[in-house]
Amino acid sequence: MRKHLSVFLLGLFVLVPIVLSFASVVSHIVFHYSSLGYVTNGEAAITEIIAFGVFWALNRFYLKTRVSWWAKIDRNWLWGLALLIVLVGDATLNPQFTLTVGAIVWALVLGVVVAIFEEYVFRGLLVTTLRAHFGMSEFWTALWSGIVFGLAHTVNVLQSGNLLDTIAQIMQAVGLGFFLAALYLISNNLWLPIIGHAIIDSFDQLAFGTLSNAAGTSLLTGIIYAIVFLGLGVLIIKTHADLPKATPHQHVTQRSREKMDFNRKTNESASMKMAFYAILIPIAELIFGTLLSIPFHSKLVKVIIVDVVFFLGFLAAIWLFKDVLKRDWQTFKLHFWRGFFLDIGAVVITYLLLPAVRMGLNLFIHTSSAAGGLDVLSVQTAGLALVASLTTLMAPFTEEIVFRHAWFYQWRNRGIVTWLMLILSSILFGLFHWNNFNGDVTQMIPYMVVGAWFGLIYYWSKNIWQNILTHFLFDFLQVLAALFVLVMTLLHAAG
Repeated sequence: MRKHLSVFLLGLFVLVPIVLSFASVVSHIVFHYSSLGYVTNGEAAITEIIAFGVFWALNRFYLKTRVSWWAKIDRNWLWGLALLIVLVGDATLNPQFTLTVGAIVWALVLGVVVAIFEEYVFRGLLVTTLRAHFGMSEFWTALWSGIVFGLAHTVNVLQSGNLLDTIAQIMQAVGLGFFLAALYLISNNLWLPIIGHAIIDSFDQLAFGTLSNAAGTSLLTGIIYAIVFLGLGVLIIKTHADLPKATPHQHVTQRSREKMDFNRKTNESASMKMAFYAILIPIAELIFGTLLSIPFHSKLVKVIIVDVVFFLGFLAAIWLFKDVLKRDWQTFKLHFWRGFFLDIGAVVITYLLLPAVRMGLNLFIHTSSAAGGLDVLSVQTAGLALVASLTTLMAPFTEEIVFRHAWFYQWRNRGIVTWLMLILSSILFGLFHWNNFNGDVTQMIPYMVVGAWFGLIYYWSKNIWQNILTHFLFDFLQVLAALFVLVMTLLHAAG
């Protein structure tokens, strides 16, 4: 199992934001459907509960890690009082307390559900697995728990837009995560870190009205917390040298060992490393496509820069998975026309699926099908749209390689993991259309469904070129539409 340590850590790091995004979408739909939108923080609480349920089910049916929720209470609980340092420190960051009954109740509810989810994942599952499955030392177990917990907060920069505050929160989370892991190790009682975590989050919710790093965060306090709690964590571990030594596979049944072996039931091994490399491509496209175009004022230059970035991503995806593309092409070209006509049918189904999902969503929440419109009377705008649409000619290759192969098909024949990866890859596919819909997640849901449909096409055809051609034909119609708009605009201008 040691050789799969990187798979476990990367998998957990990637899975947490994906599950939270999925839970957020579900809770958003539930609250709009049930007319509970007036309940302050209710949607956030339900999101955490759903996310906890997903990870509980994942552990119950797949990981089978024995999380110790409760053990005999001894004097070790006194170490938890060190968390009062955070309350004192946060009280110096210009709090604006709201002390109504409703605010206090919801702060407690939100603090508890967030604490249960995060402690279950980063202490219960992560710490126990590192000790029991990998035989890792107490120090390294606690350190990895803190590091992964801290890095999981990197997504907060998307909410606050403040890089320094996010860095401060990451440093604080690393230190607190290390300390809470040490507390769990010496007490064997998950409720101790849960209670401490819940008190901190409830306090911050009352003091700042949010758990985001947009408020109640300071780089200085982040550094202080990191140093203090890393030091306390080390002290706890050093003064409790009688901690039981874990051995690899401790408390793991034969059945659970088989489930954690990603290479079973297939002759082709799945690589989390390759999946990780693959997901970096669309992430880099989104980030660098935006950052590199900021200094320029010309819309055409901005579009060209984005096209170039996407082209580089296209080349990287092909280079990483050239062996898969070559192998499947040898089979696909033998029955090219059969595959071509099947793809036409798949495209028709896709164009029927999109409006059907949107209509279904409109029964619960109001959604729109596009982020904006184009001025068809402007030759410049029409030409710009055509140049921008060139990325859609590269997207079928990049996105099918990344989301359908690396994040789904290579995990086939692995029981529940296969279908979890289908769900995760579909959610990721939808979320990476972020810029298309100005960050409106509800408008991305139809593309998540399309992602699942494309995944099933790959699963049934067993050939990535069937997917690439389906996706290409689907996107090519958008290029033709942009070309048609340009031609009609030119004719209108000439007339």
